[in-house]
Formats: sequence, structure tokens, C-alpha cells
Amino acid sequence: MNTTLPSFYGQPKLILFGVEVCAGANITKVIADGISLARDLTSAIQFDFNGVVVQVKSDSDPDLIYRDWNRSLCGYTGKAVVGPYPPPTLSDMEKTSDAESEKENERKRQERHRKYEMEVSAKRSRVADKLINVEMEFANEDAWQLMKDKNQDSYGGGVIVYAERWAQLMQVEMATGKTLENVADATSQEADIEGITGFMYGCAVSTLAKCWKHGEQLRKWHNLKTQIGNEGEKANESGSVLNPALLSIGK
Repeated sequence: MNTTLPSFYGQPKLILFGVEVCAGANITKVIADGISLARDLTSAIQFDFNGVVVQVKSDSDPDLIYRDWNRSLCGYTGKAVVGPYPPPTLSDMEKTSDAESEKENERKRQERHRKYEMEVSAKRSRVADKLINVEMEFANEDAWQLMKDKNQDSYGGGVIVYAERWAQLMQVEMATGKTLENVADATSQEADIEGITGFMYGCAVSTLAKCWKHGEQLRKWHNLKTQIGNEGEKANESGSVLNPALLSIGK
């Protein structure tokens, strides 16, 4: 028996007792939708969510399905498939096993965190050493100071810190005879120590375009690098800055 994917999952697709879950979906909603779809089809529904295969029927208990999905996701069970009828309660042995698995998971998380912090600290030190006695070159220092004054929160302040560091790193590379176009991409990644979003990156470009000595050159490079069609060329003509986090794809 064939059916089509319901509209709440996006464009219909031909499937066979299965549901293809789109990125960004919520597991509890997908479970509920799967159970509802199973009632309409009078058959089991299967879907894959974050690497765990889930099977539900019209009378499956959504809370128990979620419980075992989460247990499988965390590596407690070793089962490739959960549902459609998980046991209502876990045995003492299962509870003990889950607790031991979670303890090991937490140890691994702490180890990954320590490793990450060490890598960030080392990167911060390398960049700081590289930028000793390097001052940002301004096209409009008053505008820069105004930007700093208006962005004291963690998000806006993060943009300012990143933008200044990026500008300084580009200056260091350009002082050796390299062009901005040849160093902007690599230094943008080198400057990203705290972790920035695509929107923050776009804001940093906008800020530097207004304040930095080489900001106009950076703006034009960024627009051409970011464009999907010819919107970067249009932005260069208009004096605007494309934000990669806001781009849309279409005709």
C-alpha cells in the first residue's frame, strides 16, 4: 500500500508505510503525527529520527515511545529499532544499566569539553601573540566608538570583538604584501575564537565596512563571495552588505 507524505512535512513524497522526517522537526510532534497517520492507514508507521528507527501504531503510547527513543539515542539500549509497544516500566537491571551508561556519557562529555577548552585557549594565545602591538586602522574611529558604545551585551559585544580581531589579523597578513582578497577568508576563521553565527559574521562585515580603513574593499569581497546569483554585484553597486544568514534561494 502506498501513500503520500502529509502536508505538514513539506512537499508530498511517495512512501511505503514510512515517514521521512525533515530537518528541524520536533520528536514529540513526529511521534504524535506518526500515531495519527497510523490510525488513518491502519498500519504501522516507521521513521528515522537522529539515527534511531522508530515504529508506531495507532495505539502506541507516545510517552513510552519517546522514552525508548531517548534511551536508544543516548546509547543505553543498543537497539536499532524502538516501538511500537515498549514495556510500560523498566526493570531494575535496565535502570542500573541506563545509569551506568549515562555516567560514562557524562565522562565523555566532560572530556570533550576539556579538550575543546584547551584548543580554544591555545588558539586564543596564538592569536594574541600574533596581534601584539597591532592597532586597528580606522576610516571612521568615531563611528567605531559609537558601535562599541551601543553594543555592550554579549551578542553585540561579541560582534565587535570578532570584527576588531578579524581586521587586525587581516592587517598583519596584508603588511607582508598579501591582498585582502587572499587573506580575508582564512583570517575570518582564525578570528573566530568564541564561536560566531552567520548573522554575527554579516554584522561584523557591515561594521568594518563603515569603520575600518579597508572596509569598503572587504564589503565588496564579501558580497561577491557570498552571492548565489548576482545579488552580490547589486549590493556592491548599492553600497549594502549581504548577510549570509538571511539569504534566500529562488528565482
